[in-house]
Formats: sequence, structure tokens, C-alpha cells
Amino acid sequence: MALAVGLAAIAGGCRTYEREPLDMSGHREAFLARTPETPEVLAFASELSAREAGAAAAFDLSDGVSCAEAEVVALVYNAELRLARLRAGVTRATADNAGLWEDPSIGVDLTRILESTPEPWKVFGTVGITIPISGRLKIERELAGVEHAAELARVAAQEWSVRMRVRRAWSEWSGLEAELEATQEFLARADAILDVVDAMEGAGEMARTEARLFRIERATRAAERASLEARVSEASLRLRGLMGMSPDAPFAFRSNGIGPGRSVPGARVGGTARRTEFEASNPAMVVAAAEHDAAERLLELEIRKQYPDLHIGPGYGREDGQDQLLLGVSLPVPVLNGNRQGIAEAVARREVARASAEATLEQVISALRAAEVRLGAAEARRRVYEEEIVPLVDAQYADARRVASLGEVNTIVILESLTRQQDAKMGLIAAMRDEALASIDVEELIGPESPDGSGKESGAHE
Repeated sequence: MALAVGLAAIAGGCRTYEREPLDMSGHREAFLARTPETPEVLAFASELSAREAGAAAAFDLSDGVSCAEAEVVALVYNAELRLARLRAGVTRATADNAGLWEDPSIGVDLTRILESTPEPWKVFGTVGITIPISGRLKIERELAGVEHAAELARVAAQEWSVRMRVRRAWSEWSGLEAELEATQEFLARADAILDVVDAMEGAGEMARTEARLFRIERATRAAERASLEARVSEASLRLRGLMGMSPDAPFAFRSNGIGPGRSVPGARVGGTARRTEFEASNPAMVVAAAEHDAAERLLELEIRKQYPDLHIGPGYGREDGQDQLLLGVSLPVPVLNGNRQGIAEAVARREVARASAEATLEQVISALRAAEVRLGAAEARRRVYEEEIVPLVDAQYADARRVASLGEVNTIVILESLTRQQDAKMGLIAAMRDEALASIDVEELIGPESPDGSGKESGAHE
């Protein structure tokens, strides 16, 4: 009877399997219907604004999606981040269920004496219980918690990486938008000049060879415009993909970045203190430190496993018509094994984790220095364009137009001035884009800044 009750209790405590087939058609419809302005995005935008300095105070997509708003949407819907958070759920499940006592075991021993005897049957039942006197269960729980913290650090690192990828994609898209705008302005000016050129050619005041130069330049820039339009569309699709949005989701981007007279997007580089003391904020360093902590706890657990747990087996039996109580006690003696293999492997893993952290620090220092060099060079190049080249070509073009308005038309000078002005604008846009990308590289290596300014990460979005 007792055995039946025990088996019923075991069956009642077990989970049952339920199949969950894939629903690709349903997910396809949900993905195509997804928009940036959902309750999940709005809630996370409010949370991010409250906990992170420099985050957008208002999340309003009515006038288009800005770079900061695109980051928020990507943090919620980016496909890679969703997978990373689900993987973190595995370590969380482990942490929530680590350090449990082993299930008791029920044993039944039946013996029948073959010779004739009044009581031929012997029946003994035992319940095996392991009492963890070694204390390893507490360390197992701590180890599972540390491993989950390391996985959360990896998720946070991926979140930061996705944000930086959004900023890079935004800088590329903004630069292409600015190049397209500058090319369209060039074509508008070229069309106005071509009207004059056609009239002068028709009146015999300009040679056909000179007039043809204007048409060649105009056609060349028109071809560039067609190429830029395609590249802008591709850059927009990359941004949408990073955000986890479908290619045809109903929203538009709001560009306020690269271009003459505009600010450099993403240039939110930390101060000198953050550049020199980034060990607590650089995502790779945070992950390396968490992995080393997990290796330390694993070694502690393997060492604790040297000490045995107590196994007891109380039971009840009946022999020769008499009831009997049983109590079995066993305690392994760590003499021959002593978990030497587990300890040796854990020591080696700790050394690997230490070396990995040191190598990561060296790589980050070198990468940060290289990014700072690129940033300084891009800043210098941008200043040359802004302060010298662009003003000179603008003045040259203005003088050429002024002279032409007085009746002294030098078509070669006008054409050269117009093309030089366009080339200077495109060069300035490229310099500003390079500066934005370099500043993003520096910011990525420094890592996110916590609300208290310590540089420590504020945690992954779960």
C-alpha cells in the first residue's frame, strides 16, 4: 500500500510533454504587421530614458524615426537579441533549479526460500536519501547564479553591439542621404546653367565642344544620382533589418545627421576619465570578468566535491514472519579518486579565463588607441574641408557667377568651379561620416555609461 502511494505521488509530480509545432505562416504575418510604435517599445523607451543618461526623453515617431529611437526599437525587436535573451533563459532556468536535493530512491528486495519452510518469503523495502553534508549544493546554486550573470553580461554586450551597429548603419544612411541631396542640388544648378549654355550655343557664342562638356558632366552626375538612390534604399533596408522591422513597415527615418552645416551623429564619445578607466564599462571586459568569476566558483565546487555526502537508507522488512526495521548508512572515502580530474580541469579553466581577461584588456587598449587615431584624423580632415576647402570653392563659384552676370562668360571656369564645389561637398560628407564612424568605434570600446556615472553597465533588457 505504501509503495503504491509513493508511486502515485511520483507520477503526480512529473510534468507531461506537450508538442509545440512551428507556426511560420503565423509568424510571417506578425512580422509583416510589426510597427516600431508598440506597447513593448514604448515601455522600454520609458525604462531606458529613466535609467540611462543621454537617452531620448521623448519617444515620438510622428515626425519619423530618429537614430536614438531606432536604437530603442532594435533593443526590443532585433532578431539576434531575442535569441540571446532566450539563451539567457536557459541559464536562468538552471539557476532557479540548481542546488536541489537528489530525489530519494525506493528499493524493494524480494527473496523466496526454495526449501520447504513456513515463511518462504522475505520482503525488504528501503528508501535511499542523500544528505548533502559537504555543502556543495550551496556552491552549486552560487555557481549557477554566476553563470547566469555571465550570460546576462553577454546579452548586455550584444545589446551594446547592436546599438553601435544601428549608429554605424545610421551614419552610412545619413551620409548617403546627404550625398544624394548634394547631387540633386548640383543637377539643379547644372540644369539652370545648361539653359544658358543652350542659348549661347544656339546663338553661336559658345563652341559645341565646350557646351558638350556641361552635358557630359550633367549626365555623369545623373548616373551617380541613380546609384546613390539605390544605395540609400539598401542602407534603409539594413537599418530596418537591425531594428527587427519588415522592409515595408509603415514608417520613415528622420535624418538630422551628416552633411554641410549639420552635426555628426553618434559622436558621443566619453571624457578622458572614461577613456582611461573603461575596465568596468567595456562589454568585453565585463564578460571576461564574469567568466573568470564563474571559473572561480566552478573550482570551489570541484574542491568541495572531495568531501562526501552521507547516504542513508531506512527501510522496513519482514523475515520469518517477523517485522524488521532497517537502516543503511554509507559514506564514500575520498582516497582513490578524490575528484582529482574535476579539480585539475577547473584549475585549467580558471587559468584560461584569467588569460582571456588579460588578452581582452590588451586588445581593447590597442583597439581604443587605434580608434582614437582614426577619430583625430577624421576630425582634422573635416575641419580642413569646413574651414578651408568648402569656403574657397564656394567663393570661386560665386565669383564665376558674378563675372558671368556682367557679360564675361568663361564656361570652363564656371564648369570647373561647379564641379569643384560638388567634389568639396562630397569630400566634407565623407569626412563627417568617417568622423561619426570613428567616434562610434571609440564609444563602443568605452562601453555604456551607468546612471551614476561609474561606467558600469545598467544591465540587459529582459
